[in-house]
Amino acid sequence: MSYTDVEYKFKNVGKNVQIGKNVYFRYPEEISIGDNVIIDDFCYFTTALVIEDYVHIGPQCTVIGGRNSKLHMAAFSGLSAACRIICGSDDYTRGLTNPNIPIEFRGKTKVGMVKIEKHAVLGTNTVVHPMITIGEGAATGSLTLVTKNLDPWKIYVGSPASIFKARDKDLILKLEREFLGLK
Repeated sequence: MSYTDVEYKFKNVGKNVQIGKNVYFRYPEEISIGDNVIIDDFCYFTTALVIEDYVHIGPQCTVIGGRNSKLHMAAFSGLSAACRIICGSDDYTRGLTNPNIPIEFRGKTKVGMVKIEKHAVLGTNTVVHPMITIGEGAATGSLTLVTKNLDPWKIYVGSPASIFKARDKDLILKLEREFLGLK
């Protein structure tokens, strides 16, 4: 299904955008989508979003946190199937919890931006906590739990995430230049 078949009214949307039939956006007016983006079926978004060019979001991904939180995905980044990006969360140690409770009765809420930088990719079922930056070119293996910022051009695995090995930065950037027709 192409963007033109979708009823949402986004802040802006680029060319060649494909959004699955069963994708939910709670705040479409807070969403900007670049060119050449695919969002697969059964994804669920309750935050503001900035999605740059050449981004793929696999099926069954969830991005939660409310209107005051945001996910920013840079060009050539991606989410594999069933990733969970938590941009906002309640402090369960004090106060009532959930978005139906007025703020004065809730504990401290952690709300902010998760940033996934250029060429970063998250493996299937990765979970990312609030206010995290996934560095340029960083990657995670399946079932990785991200509770701290990830350094650029490293591959992380485990719970919590730890460095497994490095990615080939020079090759990836060379391929990007060739793909874009730059030398």
